[in-house]
Amino acid sequence: MGIYAGSKWNYLMSAMAIKEDLLITFGAEMLHVKQSEIIFKENDAPEYYFQIKKGNIKLTNFKNENEEFIQSFHKEGDSFGEIFLFCKHRRYPVAAMATKDSVILKLEYSKFLKVLESDFEIQLDFLRNCAERTYYSYTFLNSLTSEDATHQLLTVLDHLKENQHAAPGIPYKVPYTRKELSHLTGLRIETVIRILRKLESENVVKIVRGRVYY
Repeated sequence: MGIYAGSKWNYLMSAMAIKEDLLITFGAEMLHVKQSEIIFKENDAPEYYFQIKKGNIKLTNFKNENEEFIQSFHKEGDSFGEIFLFCKHRRYPVAAMATKDSVILKLEYSKFLKVLESDFEIQLDFLRNCAERTYYSYTFLNSLTSEDATHQLLTVLDHLKENQHAAPGIPYKVPYTRKELSHLTGLRIETVIRILRKLESENVVKIVRGRVYY
């Protein structure tokens, strides 16, 4: 299957997370999904707020049986697809698929609105999340116009590290494989591997058992 990078800045967004107990209080259900199982399809009507309790999810477009256009990855603690609940068109422009066995909190849209109404801070967090996504979309559009592949990769690593509030002076374990980093940047995996080897020789990154530390 051919895999292409999508809106690369989306990979780096830390989606909002609401306390699990609060979601359950408002009626959230636990959804258990297997690896490669679809949570929602492209053009489905958004009806639920989703938040990952355990596992990983990707938002993607399937062009045909052999091609996939990945838009974003989401990890444990992230919400995904919630912004589409408020879109005028009320249709998902992407599909959501589990990349490993996962457990997801699922809350009906009407009940999610009640969660937002219950606490002004949660509303602010939601708006901050939307603002962060917009901010990073612009900064990434600017950085990805660079013809310097090393600059593109370092921009991704910098945003990942900043977004996770990594402690200064302590190597940050990048949560993505080299293949996934190629999706994040739109660079060929061979190019990513070559750049990482060069950065390792310059003591900018460390590679331990296939994982990148920055």
